[in-house]
Amino acid sequence: MIRSSHHTPVYRLVLREAFQSAWQEKSFWLLAFFAGALTTAGVYDMIWRAATNISIQGSDLAKSFGSAVIYSVTVPASDMTHRIIQVMGSVEILLAVALLFIAGFVFSCLAQGGLLFALGGKMKGRTPTLKESFSVGRTALWPVIALNVIIIGVIWILRFLGSLPLFFLIRNPSTSSFLAHALSFGLSLFLIFFAMVVEIFALCALILQGAHLSDALKRGVALFRKNWIVIIETAILQFLIALVIWFIFISLFALALLPIFVFLISATVLHSVVFFGITGLLGVMVLFGGLFALSAFTVQFQYATWISLFRRLGEGGVVPKLHRLFRRVTGDTSISQS
Repeated sequence: MIRSSHHTPVYRLVLREAFQSAWQEKSFWLLAFFAGALTTAGVYDMIWRAATNISIQGSDLAKSFGSAVIYSVTVPASDMTHRIIQVMGSVEILLAVALLFIAGFVFSCLAQGGLLFALGGKMKGRTPTLKESFSVGRTALWPVIALNVIIIGVIWILRFLGSLPLFFLIRNPSTSSFLAHALSFGLSLFLIFFAMVVEIFALCALILQGAHLSDALKRGVALFRKNWIVIIETAILQFLIALVIWFIFISLFALALLPIFVFLISATVLHSVVFFGITGLLGVMVLFGGLFALSAFTVQFQYATWISLFRRLGEGGVVPKLHRLFRRVTGDTSISQS
């Protein structure tokens, strides 16, 4: 006799709550937009970037760059003074870029803390104001920065280690090197996924529970180890929902461009520079406005998903879909809950 499970799939509750939070709280889209700059909580896009970077990095390692370095150092300069000025100018540009990068990194960490607090409060029944969220993000800034630095460093190391077998495969193609590359590639991506989930859970512990950094990391690792099947299920469905959202956006954007193209053609026929410029400006506004809304919504949806899952996993009693299917087929109810 096949028994039906009485457990409600956790991902249904989590994803429904996350979608509602992302859509209803548009006032936090600005926080989400800046929080997404570091790709934390963006698990599926982080995995895609990691896979791409492993391939590129492994290929670059196999290239000979020694001659290029020697050439750049030994090229004679006809005017030493001019060369010094060029170098000093390059240093100033480098410092300016570095300062902008640091400022963006810090502001993104501030936005992460604020967004976590805002969405956590929303799920508890009291939606904080944008000012309150920024204040909490500022208070928790240093632990959030430290957590991001740790995870980014771990991901960089994993990407580098994952790219080494590709380097050996390019230099010495063989069956063993190909298998080593395939194994390391898959293992690196899984460990990067693990690091990303641990980070967002640690962020939840930092902001929502007031945990110290070390305790927050331990909490994230413990939740992943205990509930990894539920986490993977949720991540896969989150990815599929994001694909549907992007498809809908592209379709709507294509429809919105049709009248703009008609106006552009009309402006060209009428030889109206003003009409052409206004129409082009309108098209640019539609493009960037749509991309901002889409990016902010998807980032907020991802954060809300992991925050909701963090809260529910902490309460216990979550059974993975794989276990429920097994129970439904076999009738066995002795599988322990994750």
